[in-house]
Amino acid sequence: MTRLSGVKQPATLSSSPASKCQSGLKQRHITMISLGGTMGAGLFIGSAGAIATAGPIVILSYIFGGILVLLVNLMLRDMAMQMPGTGSFIFQIRHSLGPLAGFVAGWIYWVVWVTTLGIEVIGSASLLHPYIPLPYAVTELLVLAVMTGVNLMSVRSYGEFECWFAMIKVVAIVLFIIIGALLLTGRTIPVAANLTGYNGLMPHGFMAFLAAVPTVVFSMTGTEIATIAALESDDPDGNIIRIMRTVAIRLLVFYVASVGLVLCLVPWITVVPGQSPFLLVLQNYGIPGAATIMGAVILIAMLSTLNSGIYSASRVLSGMALGGDAPALLGYKKTETHPPHRAILACAAATLVVSVSAVLTPGIVFSFLIAMTGAFIICYNILIVCARLKMACPDAWKGWLALILLSGVLLSMLLQPSTRHELLTGFAALAFITLSGWFKTGWKRPSRPLKWQR
Repeated sequence: MTRLSGVKQPATLSSSPASKCQSGLKQRHITMISLGGTMGAGLFIGSAGAIATAGPIVILSYIFGGILVLLVNLMLRDMAMQMPGTGSFIFQIRHSLGPLAGFVAGWIYWVVWVTTLGIEVIGSASLLHPYIPLPYAVTELLVLAVMTGVNLMSVRSYGEFECWFAMIKVVAIVLFIIIGALLLTGRTIPVAANLTGYNGLMPHGFMAFLAAVPTVVFSMTGTEIATIAALESDDPDGNIIRIMRTVAIRLLVFYVASVGLVLCLVPWITVVPGQSPFLLVLQNYGIPGAATIMGAVILIAMLSTLNSGIYSASRVLSGMALGGDAPALLGYKKTETHPPHRAILACAAATLVVSVSAVLTPGIVFSFLIAMTGAFIICYNILIVCARLKMACPDAWKGWLALILLSGVLLSMLLQPSTRHELLTGFAALAFITLSGWFKTGWKRPSRPLKWQR
């Protein structure tokens, strides 16, 4: 572990919000949380949109996205090594870049998660509604109430639920890869025709892979949850460093292998956006019970995202309350050792508002929230990289490369008509949050740059 000298140390772990909770998470929890946070409906369903957008060359999009996630994870690892005990990456951004950057990072991260939670509640209720004899709205409330209850019980209950959820998703992907490999070796499958028989590997042109990159990057986001969850484990800094070394590589293997098998096993033009390409493969080759099994996996993926999202959003919200960037009522009391109940309930209430807006104002409030999340995700990743670069550390090329790749994602969003509106909407919302932060914090200068020492 490295040390800092010549600078005032930031708040120690004992004073960070997460540390006031129970240290109930083990390394196995953190490992599975880091994997489960990114293997959701974005992979099982969202990959169909990426395939339809780019065709077989989408595999380059997944490699691009995996490298970007790996670089951001290295930034998170470096900050944990150089700033041990400072709390989540939001605290580290605040210390390195100043209160305004911390305010913006915290709120845009929270808004992304609350919007995502609303989407997952709607999706989960849609899958359960045919099997539950209750009104659709009641089903939504039931799903949200159950996952909120899990988070209210204890840190350990969240960890156990998420560990098993993530394990099921990982097992499902591994089984799919095994089945796909067996199909390729045991049957005569026209792989070349599937890949090149429909206007070649680049049916929409080489640059189409850039058009699919935003979808890919957004489906891979979520590894930063591990840095928040690790704060409530027995070895916070050590767990962050260990997980950030490997999680992106594991995800890259899972994503590239599974999507690559889909492209080899079925013609890419048969993949329909909004429908699981994994289910398409299993049904095409007569795998018994494929629809039921994949439906269950997708439901678990959505519930897992709900579980992790409530956890992550509530910790960030309570942390902002402690730092004065959110209502003090949502923070921890000095004597609290249980989960932040008020922050959890506030996140659940905000999620309910998002879900209701999807019904009452689908073309106004809900569509606005959906549109701005893409730009917000890129923005808080840029802030992570900038916070790390502020440390004047060696190997700065990794940070600059990450910024170049993130800029490439922004450029691809700007060039594509389908995402240009989303980017501009996100920038407008970002300007509003930044202005609000300026009124709250002013243009205060950050702490002195950290001197990197090994």
